[in-house]
Amino acid sequence: MPQLATQQLDSIHSMLSAGHRNLRVERHSLVLWGASFGGLILASNHILTAEQFPLLEQRAIAWLLLLTLTVSGISLLDWHLTRRAKQARDEAWSFIHRQVLKVWWLLMTVGVLLTFATFFFGGGYMIFAAWVVLTGLGLYVHGLFSEELLEWTGALIIAIGIGMLAFRLNIHDSQRVAAFTLGLGLPLLAAMLDRGRERSAWVRLVQSVGWLLCVLLPPLLAQRLVSTEVPPDA
Repeated sequence: MPQLATQQLDSIHSMLSAGHRNLRVERHSLVLWGASFGGLILASNHILTAEQFPLLEQRAIAWLLLLTLTVSGISLLDWHLTRRAKQARDEAWSFIHRQVLKVWWLLMTVGVLLTFATFFFGGGYMIFAAWVVLTGLGLYVHGLFSEELLEWTGALIIAIGIGMLAFRLNIHDSQRVAAFTLGLGLPLLAAMLDRGRERSAWVRLVQSVGWLLCVLLPPLLAQRLVSTEVPPDA
């Protein structure tokens, strides 16, 4: 009898957890945002440069337009694909899902405006870290109503962004870390989603450490390769 009661209590607890975490994050959303952010960060040295736009004001407006079109386009495409996926599963948009999407769009807008402001007020060295922190914050908010793995990974991404500033990485190192964290980390996270299954803290810890190693090892190896190729000063 006590064993049966324990099983019933566990079932009730699982139902309550599923009810609280009723937001479903689509895999294509993480792939879209990650691939777009990673590609744009890697290409930022070769597009809209000072040679193409000598005037600072023109370059700032060009980046503002590019980021606005990019974020808006990805948001619309993500919304369309998510709506089609929900229709295929005969699901309705929940109130929580709509509010979390608004928070995500607000964070991306803050990133766009912050990038525009750095052209006039300085602080360009921290722009990649700022985008990483904003993305991690958005994932953490998603995870509060969705999957635990998103919470853990969102917190790790925030820690990576703060670490980029704490260790005073130069602009090139920050660019590589941000590109791999978002461009590789978000698609990898999409493959790791387990649809809200209850896991122990040790399992989540192992998943988080594995994700962290996959994300941070490539930029560290790239930095080591670059440092060995640079000839010493005469």
